[in-house]
Amino acid sequence: MRVDADFADEYPDGDALSTEAYASVVRAGQALLAEIDRAMLDSLDVKQPVFTALAVLDGAGEPLTPSQIAERVLVASATMTATLDGLERRGWVRRIPNPDDRRSVLVEITVDGRAAADRALPGIRKIEKTMMAQLTRTEREQLVALLHKVLVRSAELAAEPPIPLDGRRVRPARLG
Repeated sequence: MRVDADFADEYPDGDALSTEAYASVVRAGQALLAEIDRAMLDSLDVKQPVFTALAVLDGAGEPLTPSQIAERVLVASATMTATLDGLERRGWVRRIPNPDDRRSVLVEITVDGRAAADRALPGIRKIEKTMMAQLTRTEREQLVALLHKVLVRSAELAAEPPIPLDGRRVRPARLG
């Protein structure tokens, strides 16, 4: 992703390289998820976010509450309810009473759910490896370290009040 040559004139408070890096990270993430989503639909007829909930349960090693799953998948509770309904219809999870709280349920993975996870997770690892094959091992290590810095900064910003969406823009002649 490259910005126009007059970026600095148009956005005096911005930084062209930061915008290019930000857009590239977002596009790369979307492309990675889209490829996994494409494989999920083709192999298991589910979308990647649905499978992510199953993978969370598989990796937990114990039943979880719907809220715990939603928190780990980074989705709203209402979205998780629909996701769990779909997983339950497929026979991949089941809801059981929560012995510690009669008002809530726990979700546990079934034998069929484990089989689906055992089938798909190695395939996802293959996709990840293939998508990163253009990078040397050293470049992958550098990428992980750099993205870690971005994630740490993102967490810091999330703990602060939002940055106001204001600033200076000088509309270039090419935009009328």
